[in-house]
Amino acid sequence: MTLNKLILTTVCCAALTGCSLLWHSKKASEQAHKTTSGENYRAIVVIAGNDARYDLRMSAMVREQLTDAGVTALKRSGRWGTENDAVNDICPTGQAASVDGILFVYYNQLTLIDCRTHVRAFEVQGGDEAGLPGMTKRLLAYLQTKPVPKQGG
Repeated sequence: MTLNKLILTTVCCAALTGCSLLWHSKKASEQAHKTTSGENYRAIVVIAGNDARYDLRMSAMVREQLTDAGVTALKRSGRWGTENDAVNDICPTGQAASVDGILFVYYNQLTLIDCRTHVRAFEVQGGDEAGLPGMTKRLLAYLQTKPVPKQGG
């Protein structure tokens, strides 16, 4: 009986180890539109991709991180059904845009839309490793910003 338990335990451990190899952590990925340049975005409206309270907090965190890096990150209140609705409202076609882009903040993705062309200029998906601060750092690298030194301290 104990030999059977030992064999069963060994087989179960081997099976669990084998199964865990199938669960790979998802890597962060990013895409930049080939005709846009990150240095063109200095005034960006940052809005939550969803309307739950924690989504609003995440957008505020990203807005603060962008502001600390020298980007003019603006808040825009409103509710839109889709990203396209928000883009059309904030950056109407044929009118002078007061902002360069719109950043949609999701828990696992940041999407920057160009106000002039309405195309996805940059998108980063966090995967299991980057988190919101890591995705924002990748966005800042695309925007080609230099960190602003903190005053005092």
